[in-house]
Amino acid sequence: MAARAAGFFATAVLARKLGADAFGLLGFATAITMYFGVAVTVGFGDIGAREVAKNPERATTIAVDATAVRLLIALGGACAINAVALVFVENELERSVLMLSSLILLPVSLDPGWVYRGLERTRFVGATLFLSQLIYLAGVLILVRFPADVVRVPPVQFAGELLAALVLLAFLSRSGVPRPSFRGGIRLLRQSGLITVTRLLRSLIVTFDLMLLGIMASKREVGLYSAAYRVCLMLTAIAVATHVVFIPAVTRAAAVGPAEVSTVLKRSLALTGAVMLPLVVGGMVLAQPLLSLLFGGDYSSGANALRLLLVSIGLLSLHGTMHYVFVATDRIRQQAGIIGGGAALNVALNLILIPRYSLVGAAAATVASEALILVASAVVLWKRGLRTRGAELLPAALASGVMAMVVSALPDRVPVLLAIPAGGAVYLAVLVSLGGLPRNLPVSGVDSAVAGG
Repeated sequence: MAARAAGFFATAVLARKLGADAFGLLGFATAITMYFGVAVTVGFGDIGAREVAKNPERATTIAVDATAVRLLIALGGACAINAVALVFVENELERSVLMLSSLILLPVSLDPGWVYRGLERTRFVGATLFLSQLIYLAGVLILVRFPADVVRVPPVQFAGELLAALVLLAFLSRSGVPRPSFRGGIRLLRQSGLITVTRLLRSLIVTFDLMLLGIMASKREVGLYSAAYRVCLMLTAIAVATHVVFIPAVTRAAAVGPAEVSTVLKRSLALTGAVMLPLVVGGMVLAQPLLSLLFGGDYSSGANALRLLLVSIGLLSLHGTMHYVFVATDRIRQQAGIIGGGAALNVALNLILIPRYSLVGAAAATVASEALILVASAVVLWKRGLRTRGAELLPAALASGVMAMVVSALPDRVPVLLAIPAGGAVYLAVLVSLGGLPRNLPVSGVDSAVAGG
């Protein structure tokens, strides 16, 4: 969370220095790179972490085999992006930004953070991520001053991500580096096939609206939507952080039975709800002043889109708790079908709504697709005997509601920097009084619920 805060601060600085037009250009390049970047991860993060959790003594071998294949895929993806830029992008500045953005695929392929998650050593991953974001922030503060400096942003990001990946690799290989086996890497790739499809569809939901806006709307509108989306991406990263700590616990529970998996899922929902619901609700209440504070007054007109996008993040954070259950219980094919339905709905609604409603239409399409995925995922798991009624979310929901009423009642002259901690204090007070603080979280590889079962 600290790492994402540093990265988000760098984004806020960029939005102010670059202006909406140049920031929209960067957002468009990021969306395209993000979609190609899915080909680099190709499910290794999930399947690989699962295999490491099952066989921790083979962690280094699994990491080396997977990284060799990931690196080859990253090189192919970077070449594809550069080819697209050279053939289809006429503006020299836009072409340069897109080509430089493709560099980020290389450190992504080298990043072994998924191995550490399988080993339940997430603190070290967080520390290196924080280091990479500090480098990114420093580079933005020193090297970016004017809109034309947008070409300097991708190399700065590349440097921070590469250093973090190399540090993680160095500590992982202290006991020696086995010779990479492409056969082992390909085996993981095959196991990851359906997750790859799921991730591509998931990425389509996240990036299609921004890419379509880049084609149909002005650079300014893309910049406004990019700013709103950056807020949501930070919250998504926080949500993922609440999910990944349960990967080993879900993996072990799956070997015992549905009741144990349900127990872990309930705990995951409790943690995600306690962390994410106040962020989503508070962001919706303070959307306009928040955008002005973070990115400047020019971005405040994106407030309605931000409110809808925050709703989608709330839905995503809930069905994200179920993703690792699908992985651990080998129900990946079912999840791919669910995500496929959400992606199809997203594409159709974007094509219909963006020409009419621009930013708000794109955000509404995202809400609809995330709602479909949540409902369908819950129904499938319920039929498989995984019982959770959502009662774990009730304390956080009530506390968030009280917080929203208090913050909404504050006079307009109260600065947003005071409204945020005031709302946070109210939320925590109500949550504690309701006994809604999450308990029995995974700590240092010990999972009390599964061990007790």
